[in-house]
Amino acid sequence: MKYLMINLKTNKNVNEILEYKKKLKEFLAEQIEMVVFPSSPFLAFFYDAPYKIGSQNLSIYENGAHTGEILAKDIASLKVSYCLLNHAETKDTIENIKVKIKNATKAKIKVVLCIGTTEEKSEEKITQEIINFLTLIVAPLKKQEQENILLAYEPPSLIGKTETIPPEKLAKICQTTKEYIKNNFHLDTPFLYGGGITPENCKILTKIDKLDGFLIGNSANNPENIRQILVNF
Repeated sequence: MKYLMINLKTNKNVNEILEYKKKLKEFLAEQIEMVVFPSSPFLAFFYDAPYKIGSQNLSIYENGAHTGEILAKDIASLKVSYCLLNHAETKDTIENIKVKIKNATKAKIKVVLCIGTTEEKSEEKITQEIINFLTLIVAPLKKQEQENILLAYEPPSLIGKTETIPPEKLAKICQTTKEYIKNNFHLDTPFLYGGGITPENCKILTKIDKLDGFLIGNSANNPENIRQILVNF
């Protein structure tokens, strides 16, 4: 399974989001899980969408009266099936991430766990930072919660740009990270990349053997870019 995750952030108003929703229906592709993450006020508009929907964050609370929070059980009733956690623009604490993963798993919502490191470092240092982070997050979780996670590596300095981490460097990071997860947790966790993706550089990144897909931000604002990226899968 390949994944195309589309993070719309807070870039569209109600009229724009409805037009975007309609346009994406033209781009459905077999063997590709396309997931759209609109801002929380617009989640309900996608209730009948023919592709998957995700929330840009989740609450640490499972139940109760918590003004302004986004409870997993509530958005699950809107057919939300994915959520982003720890995106560079909504960084979280280790303890909060673990609680949110538990809440998402109970609500049958898959977690796209974002990990960001400075891309100027060597692939060895980047991979070690990712492994250290995963050890803190994944190791204490129950097996069902561990299985509910997809990883998205996003160098923070490349978010919103039009260049990516060098493909050969990304390939090594991806392979070593997946091997670590396989050897230590006995999981085949999907590994996604985000940061600076465009239809042009995506052609090269899709050739990385162990890479399972992309988390796209600014480039996704133009739906034509989505169509071109899907062609390259």
